[in-house]
Amino acid sequence: MKICFVLPHFYPYVGGGERIFYDMVKGLLKKGHEIRVLARNVGEEYLGHKTVEGMEGYYFPWKSMFGHPLIPARDIEEHIAWCDVVHASIFTPAFASSRLARKYHKPSVLTVHEVRGPRWFWVEDLIHASAFWLYEQFVCRQPFDIYHAVSQATKRDILKYCGKNKNVVCVYNAVNEMDISIAEKSSLNLRDYFHLGEKERIFLYYGRPGQTKGINIYLDAIHMLKESGMDLSAIRFCFILGAEPVKLRQRFIASVQKHGLEDIVLIQDSLQREDLCHCILQADYVVVPSVTEGFGLSALEACQMGKKIISSTGGALTEVVYGNCLFFENRSSKALAKQLRRVIKKGDKAFDYVPPRSFPYEDMVNGIERIYFRLMKGRKGI
Repeated sequence: MKICFVLPHFYPYVGGGERIFYDMVKGLLKKGHEIRVLARNVGEEYLGHKTVEGMEGYYFPWKSMFGHPLIPARDIEEHIAWCDVVHASIFTPAFASSRLARKYHKPSVLTVHEVRGPRWFWVEDLIHASAFWLYEQFVCRQPFDIYHAVSQATKRDILKYCGKNKNVVCVYNAVNEMDISIAEKSSLNLRDYFHLGEKERIFLYYGRPGQTKGINIYLDAIHMLKESGMDLSAIRFCFILGAEPVKLRQRFIASVQKHGLEDIVLIQDSLQREDLCHCILQADYVVVPSVTEGFGLSALEACQMGKKIISSTGGALTEVVYGNCLFFENRSSKALAKQLRRVIKKGDKAFDYVPPRSFPYEDMVNGIERIYFRLMKGRKGI
């Protein structure tokens, strides 16, 4: 079968979605399918037609808006005419891919990582939230034959906010068991990185300072604990924060200073993967305060490393988080403060146990392949 992927970005671009599609493409190639991947270029080296690890990539110098490439139909038309199935990813690839798939009578799939709907107003001002919600509606209502949701939570949101009559299929993202040997390549000591001694207990957050990540809710919970007079002398809330978005990072640091939390809230820059994994292994607890989460890849990886997790109930987190974990009501600083207090007082005994969950690559690749066969059933030559 000939499959054409139309994606915003692809290898060697680094990101959760790109990792998922990379693994998907590799798995489908092993099954004997012919694949072309169309994506925005990554520097001058990845521009034009490139064969990467057996994958046929076509990289275009597409202009970008808000980090999303604008895709001219003329760049992708010949590839959609070539293929048997068109597989696009939310957001900007949707319009041109859907239109050309209909023009050439090709069955089509749209992968939806997340739908926020009215939750845009939780994390953006009125004007931006309205614009993003309208654009999301425009994208998710493009006529595709099947909408691929990466979790049951995302599937529910598609049906709830983008049309109840849509043909939505859930195929989970693939995450093989975490290779702990990655962390062994690093000698970075988490306590040295944050200039700590051996006595402090570390609550670790890592990731982007984006508004959907809930770090301001987390900070409010920490402030509540301090205001309550609780002894936090042996507690440190450590944040390994990405540089982007710059303004949100700066705003978070300013909030820490405003509330006088510099003694217990410590912030450091993001790290290379092996160093980050090594730091996660050394933390006492990992906090995941996300407001929205289409799947929850980083939370799942922490679970695979055996870490004790304090997680919100946002998005798909309750579907993927397992092991020793505590959940708190999404967006509630008060509920998070309660769970933090419980852990500080009871230690490891505070956690509940959720049986292990797995999301193997074979399940993802087979699930996507079944979607294609379903679309191609009865068509000549397949």
